[in-house]
Amino acid sequence: MGAHEGEDFIAVDWYARDFSGDQFAGCRFTDADLSEVTTAGVMFEECDFSGTKLNASAHASTAFLRCRFRRCSFFAASLSGCKLTGSVFEGPCTMRPLTVDGGDWSYVSLRGHDLSGLDLSSVRLREADLSLADLRGCMLRACDLSHVRFEGAKTAGADLRDADLTAVDLRSLDLTDVKLDLAQAVLLARAYGAVI
Repeated sequence: MGAHEGEDFIAVDWYARDFSGDQFAGCRFTDADLSEVTTAGVMFEECDFSGTKLNASAHASTAFLRCRFRRCSFFAASLSGCKLTGSVFEGPCTMRPLTVDGGDWSYVSLRGHDLSGLDLSSVRLREADLSLADLRGCMLRACDLSHVRFEGAKTAGADLRDADLTAVDLRSLDLTDVKLDLAQAVLLARAYGAVI
């Protein structure tokens, strides 16, 4: 399909279409059906996916930069090595089940979304907004969680081992059954005033 800028793809039915190397900038996919599409190395920049179905879609090394996802469905989708920097998820969106293999989700807003039980290991979530999100049982091992906002998030049972928790207010987290490594346990104790 090539390069597209500022185009409207409203209510298109691109079920199971294969994209490779295409570029979309400032495009609108309102109420589009992108179920079971595959993307590899595709660039979406400042695109609007309001009401879009991305069910069972598969994305590899694809970039969604500063995109808006509103009332979208990612049911059974997969994201491998994808970049979602600065994107905003609103509505909310259906994010479970979802398969994620690494990637850069820095500055993403997933405020209030249900991410419970997802495996987000090794994802870069630097300065993401996860406030009010449901992260119960979420696998966040080896994630970059530096400066992440967790206000009001449900974190019971999450696995935070080997994650970078720089500038995270550990006292604001529900630590019930949360898995921490030794270094993080020391940080937590210090956050509560312990001398170690």
